[in-house]
Amino acid sequence: MAAKSVEVSCRAYCKLQLHLAKYPHCAVNGLLLGCQRRWKQDKIIEIVDAIPLFHQCLHLTPMLEIALTHVDSHCETNQLFMAGYYEASENLHSSVEPSIFSTRVCDKIHENFGDCKLVVIDNNKVPKAKSLIFYEKLEGKWKQFKGTVEYDEDLSGSLQSLLELKVYRELVDFDNHLDDISLHWLNHPINKLIVMP
Repeated sequence: MAAKSVEVSCRAYCKLQLHLAKYPHCAVNGLLLGCQRRWKQDKIIEIVDAIPLFHQCLHLTPMLEIALTHVDSHCETNQLFMAGYYEASENLHSSVEPSIFSTRVCDKIHENFGDCKLVVIDNNKVPKAKSLIFYEKLEGKWKQFKGTVEYDEDLSGSLQSLLELKVYRELVDFDNHLDDISLHWLNHPINKLIVMP
């Protein structure tokens, strides 16, 4: 049974937007993690975290495989699952259609979780919630998600505070981690700053 609704937590949304803010001149991508309990109980995809992946060479398969292995291990330990993937183009006026690379990544995630979502960011609407455009796989193709997408109420206030404090400077994506393994891609210090319900 496919989920008819997606809930996006403040943490997931803020970390995604901080990734965009840190690299406004680059294309970026990342993973969206869902809560297994909510999926099993209510068939709701509750996106509880975002894992920023890359801002340099988004299409390097070996680096992506390393990242997916680490994130998969984290998910197994914490009752999470890969619920989706996000991407933003470096071009302000780019299409909001999924790229070929993003559909291939999501096809892989789809093999493990058949209801995963692909999120394309509309750069013209950042940092508003409406900047996230959700897609789902239907009849073998990625089509715009017709279900409901809900966001935490305190989302815009939390994000605004983080942006004003320039917290995005501290965000670590997998590119940063691979350059210096002492930097952790889970972003624990930022997680502590983001209000969770």
